Amino acid sequence: MVKDLGLNSHIDDIFILKDVEFRVRRDNKTVDMFFKIGDKTGDITAIAWDVSNDEIEKYKNINFARVRGHVSKRKANGALQATISSLIETTPQNFSDYLPHSNKDSDALMNTIYKKIESINNHHLLALLKSFFNDQDFTDKFQKAPAATKVHQPYIGGLLDHTCNLIKICECICGIYKDINRDFLITMAILHDIGKVREYCFEKMIDYTIEGKLIGHIAIGFEMIDQKIKELNEFPPDLALMIKHTLLSHHGHFEYGSPKLPSTLTAIALHYADEIEAKISGFLNIKAGENESNEDWSKWIWWLERPVYLGEDKSLKENPEVK
Repeated sequence: MVKDLGLNSHIDDIFILKDVEFRVRRDNKTVDMFFKIGDKTGDITAIAWDVSNDEIEKYKNINFARVRGHVSKRKANGALQATISSLIETTPQNFSDYLPHSNKDSDALMNTIYKKIESINNHHLLALLKSFFNDQDFTDKFQKAPAATKVHQPYIGGLLDHTCNLIKICECICGIYKDINRDFLITMAILHDIGKVREYCFEKMIDYTIEGKLIGHIAIGFEMIDQKIKELNEFPPDLALMIKHTLLSHHGHFEYGSPKLPSTLTAIALHYADEIEAKISGFLNIKAGENESNEDWSKWIWWLERPVYLGEDKSLKENPEVK
């Protein structure tokens, strides 16, 4: 496993290949392959030097390969780097070895979802929630789906983890701001990302489906909810409109994929609660990825448009609260 690799370790095993990139050297002839090799325990950067045109064609679409080489370098930030001599495309016998999983009890988290559903008093919202979560095929996918491919909760069970965290945040918001309709906000917290069960594939590797790439989870979720509402008897049109608006606007900005901007109290609350959860979980993901680094700052984080400071925990431990 990746976690067992150290400097000078020999590599001869099957890994998933990620972030494959081919770079031309200054001579405009020689091409090197930069990528990551990974499994459920993590990944490390790797380089295959001087790849031929035939190898480029062979390697550019490989997902899994038997990788041979060695860990050749420990970078200044403590991260390992491997030099690869051979890549042979193959299919693993057990794909679960290559899929990162949540470290939380998914059955316990699903019970949290079910309890929250039963706490909804509005019978229209309750019926809508049950139309999804009484469907075993849907709940199986909801329990396994990732919340993303990279930034926050990019692992099996990530969507469930993200949703349960968001529910807790929304409950706190409702406790502070009594004008927010608790039934409606909790319902939307549960339903806001349901399109991700179809946006991502997660049986063999975590990636986008064709539908996910072409349409995205907001549009998919809108379609799923619209279909369920049509199947429910006498669902109020104005409530359906509020549900659809809140779903369509929950990313908060056009450039982040929302076709509408949040224009109701619940939509505003959901958007900022969702952003808090995703940003904090994403930050924790950065820290976990830098846990062996001795650096005070991370590398450049594209979705934050800045590096982040990694010395916070050390500073706080060295300066404990005095009672």
